[in-house]
Amino acid sequence: MARRIDALLPLQQLDLEIHRLRAVREEKPRDLAGLEQKLQRAQDNLEAMKDEIKALKLEVQKREHGVRDFDEKIAKLTAQSMGAKKNDEYQIFLKEISGVKADKSRVEDGMLDLMFQLDEKAKLERVREGEVKVIEGEYGIAKVKVEGEVAEVDRQLEALGARRREALAGIERELLALYERILRAKDDGLALAQVVMYEVIEDEGMKKYWGCGGCSVEVTSQMVNELKQGREIVNCRSCSRMLYWKDEPAPKPVATR
Repeated sequence: MARRIDALLPLQQLDLEIHRLRAVREEKPRDLAGLEQKLQRAQDNLEAMKDEIKALKLEVQKREHGVRDFDEKIAKLTAQSMGAKKNDEYQIFLKEISGVKADKSRVEDGMLDLMFQLDEKAKLERVREGEVKVIEGEYGIAKVKVEGEVAEVDRQLEALGARRREALAGIERELLALYERILRAKDDGLALAQVVMYEVIEDEGMKKYWGCGGCSVEVTSQMVNELKQGREIVNCRSCSRMLYWKDEPAPKPVATR
C-alpha cells in the first residue's frame, strides 16, 4: 500500500506547482488594479473639468443673449425718446435708458469674470489631459508586462498539465479517484500530507507528537503503525487528507494548540 501512496507523491508535487501558478495567474490582473483606478480618477477629473467648462460657456452664451436684449431695449427706448414732446417725458426715457445701460454693464462685467474663469479652466483642462496621457502610457506599459507574464504562466501551466497527464498513467484508478476528490475539496492544492513531528509548549513543558502535515492535528500511534505497515490508506481525522510516512527524519514545526 505504501507503494500506491508513493505513486501519488510526484502527482502531488505537480498539483502544488499548478496551484501556485494558478494563484499567480489570478493575482496578475490585480497588479493593474491600482493603475486602472488612478487612470479612472484622472479621466473622471478631466470629464468634470470639461463639464464645468461646458456650463461656463452656456452661461456666457446666455449673458450674450442678455446683452443683445439690452441693446435692443436701449435702441427702442432711444428711438422713443426722440419722439418725446415734453422735456419731462424725455427725461423719463433718459432715466430708463440709463438704468438699462447699468444693467447691461453689470452683465458685461459678469461676462468678463466668466471669460477669465473659462481661461483658467482651459489651462486646468490641458493639465488634466496631460495627466491622463501620462497615466495611459504607464498603464499601457504595465498592461503589456502583465500580459507577457500571464502568457508565460499559461505556458508553464500547459507544460505542467502535459506532465500531469503522463503522471496519471501509472496510478490506480480507485486511488486516483480518492486523491482527486480530496484535492477538489482543498483550496491549497494539498491532498497528501506527510506525518511530521510537532513540538508544542504546554504548562507542564514541551510536548512532542506526531501530527498531520496539512492541519497539525495529532496522528495516533495506531495510525502511525498502520502507515508504517502500509496495508491501508490512512486519512487525517480532521482534514481528511491522505497521510503518508517517510522513514527519513521529519521536520519539527511548532504547533499552535
